[in-house]
Amino acid sequence: MTRQPESGNAPQENAPRRFGLSQSHLWMSASGLLFFLLVVGTDYASGVAAREWSELALDAGIVAGLVLVVFNAFRKEVLVEENEIRKVQPLWRDQSVPTSEIRRVHVPMTQDGLWLYTDPGGNPALTIGGGLEAPDELEERVTESVPPAAKITGLGQEEEN
Repeated sequence: MTRQPESGNAPQENAPRRFGLSQSHLWMSASGLLFFLLVVGTDYASGVAAREWSELALDAGIVAGLVLVVFNAFRKEVLVEENEIRKVQPLWRDQSVPTSEIRRVHVPMTQDGLWLYTDPGGNPALTIGGGLEAPDELEERVTESVPPAAKITGLGQEEEN
């Protein structure tokens, strides 16, 4: 069998695919951080904010924590490879699950995301939250990469045990 050449930017079927945060979620995170920094900055500029060192340190800690959370959200991504699904977040340890070990994929009906189980009756081995780009493609790639015996539940696909 001869393989047809790939055209231009067409993705290869088994090529790893990265799913980062969607543009709308990036915008919301950046807007929230900017708004918070403007409110805090305005308080300090107008002299309303307390000037004691302990309160300054607390405010600086809150701002630094918020900046780290937004940075983590900006850099969060899910990598779907042929043999593994990995969730990468810079401030937390990477989480991954081999596709061959996945026994159930649950697609929540009330929110975006996926829950991957290696033990169908246990807790999820990996949860992929919403807010990622191309959620339909992510769902499709994950469900196509799991073993044929794995159950797909949610969105009207619930299987009775």
